[in-house]
Amino acid sequence: EYIANPLLVDGFKFDLRLYVAVTSYDPLRIYLYEDGLSRFATTKYDTEGGFHNSYAHLTNYSINKKSSSYVSCDDEEVEDYGNKWSLSALLQHLASQDIDTTHLMGRIEDLIIKTIIAGEQPIAAACRTYVPHAHNCFEVYGFDVLIDDTLKPWLVEVNLSPSLSCDAPLDKKIKSHLIADALNLANVGAFDPPATREALRQRSLGVVRRGSKAKQAMATAD
Repeated sequence: EYIANPLLVDGFKFDLRLYVAVTSYDPLRIYLYEDGLSRFATTKYDTEGGFHNSYAHLTNYSINKKSSSYVSCDDEEVEDYGNKWSLSALLQHLASQDIDTTHLMGRIEDLIIKTIIAGEQPIAAACRTYVPHAHNCFEVYGFDVLIDDTLKPWLVEVNLSPSLSCDAPLDKKIKSHLIADALNLANVGAFDPPATREALRQRSLGVVRRGSKAKQAMATAD
């Protein structure tokens, strides 16, 4: 279904990339990352000329970055400039236009919860079958959401293991914090890779020595 009445910012269509972590399906635990990305089309929205102009009707970064009108921002502290904003900057802008952003985010959270619940049963069953320990895995989903001019959020798609590539400072700022939060939620501790490899090597050598001594003792006994 094509949403012909999208909410516009300065005449441009946009969508949201929101990050959702699920650390357990039984019981169900859902976390919405506090920030996200707002991705703008590069041509002002117009339906009079039809729907053939991808730069006006599609908000995909992979498409709009090819436009000669695409504007990138090289300063991570500036979050409301160019064709990619932070979610927090967008919400501040909407609030300045007297839009109830608390109500809007409540509707978006409701959409996310219902979407996860819709797929909960088969995923929970698979976890019970293939995951012996409940905390052995987690997933971060990328929710793409479009908002219409009545402030109704529409789910465009859900991305499994969304891209964490960073093509701009704002990407790096948001996604690095996202990764840190996800690892903290999953209780993944920090460690020193060289020290860990050495500890594993020493442990391996210890097992070999114990095994050799055991064989020698068995040979002596014989």
